[in-house]
Amino acid sequence: MENISLDNDVAGGPDGSPLDQIRRYTVPAGLNPEEKFEHWRSWYGSAIDAPARLEKTEKLVRPGFNPTALSLDGPGFSLVDVTNEPASCYWNADTKPSDWLVYFRTSCEKFSFSGRSEAVSPGTVRFFDLSLPGNFYAPAGMSAVRVHFDRGLLGLDDRAVKRLQGLADIRENPIMRGLILPALSGWQRTVIAQETQRLQPVVRSMMTALVSSLLETTADPGDLRLARIAAIKKFMCKNFRNPALTVDEVVAYSFLSRRALYYLFEGERLQVSGHIRALRTIEALELLAEPTAWKHSLMDVAGASGFTSLQAMRRAVRELTGLSLSDPQEKPELLRIRVAELRKLTGL
Repeated sequence: MENISLDNDVAGGPDGSPLDQIRRYTVPAGLNPEEKFEHWRSWYGSAIDAPARLEKTEKLVRPGFNPTALSLDGPGFSLVDVTNEPASCYWNADTKPSDWLVYFRTSCEKFSFSGRSEAVSPGTVRFFDLSLPGNFYAPAGMSAVRVHFDRGLLGLDDRAVKRLQGLADIRENPIMRGLILPALSGWQRTVIAQETQRLQPVVRSMMTALVSSLLETTADPGDLRLARIAAIKKFMCKNFRNPALTVDEVVAYSFLSRRALYYLFEGERLQVSGHIRALRTIEALELLAEPTAWKHSLMDVAGASGFTSLQAMRRAVRELTGLSLSDPQEKPELLRIRVAELRKLTGL
């Protein structure tokens, strides 16, 4: 997507560098429904990668008509989140190879691509090749998130793309369900826009892992490294409150040896044990900062955060933040700073 917003919300830093690269589109206020549709039709036809045209599904546009869009452009990929009001959409074949992975949040009565037409249910995930013509019919509107990627970065030839096109809904693929769908579901609620330059290898790694899984082909281990790290970090984030979570548990989850796991995280700011410890420290500090913290003993807080003892919690808080266990209540501003630093360190 290009120039997604006529009202770009792009904040600049002191040196003029962009801090927020998420672009937003909404129809302007003060227009009547028909004018809103024409504004959206004009924007949509110029902003979507494959030039598209929209047609109304009903003779009149409903008064509450208010389509929106968000996009984030990075090197070799882009993320686009669109809420379409009722409309039909048509596009011709694009001149350059271009691919989408589309996650449908809502149903779509008809989605046609390369002669294949089907009703799409909420949650469906499909690959689409924009070098082919297509159309969709959404009489009740449609919400979708899509990743646009450069197939050259994934080493996909026309034959591989054709196989991907032939796949039905891929939401049940483990990589799709456990890694990519959570990322697509919540991408706009994170600081992702500030990390675009570092995201390209992560997106490439995740897509390589997915394509390799779907096509049952071997991928270069180096290409999968970041996807593996992302999956392991997600596992730790989900389970750190359990005191039984140790490096051995992560080894078992990852199907790697302890040595291979350490090697995988070699370039990370925290090794596996340090990552778990930092997650538990963040949780403990936030629990200690709550207004009702006095109702709970320090041992209760330690257990709820995943620490095996009060001493372990006290030591982790001191070593990772320089704070004491009384500081969350006595120095709330310092606490916010330290927690933000830890969150950045863990990638939360």
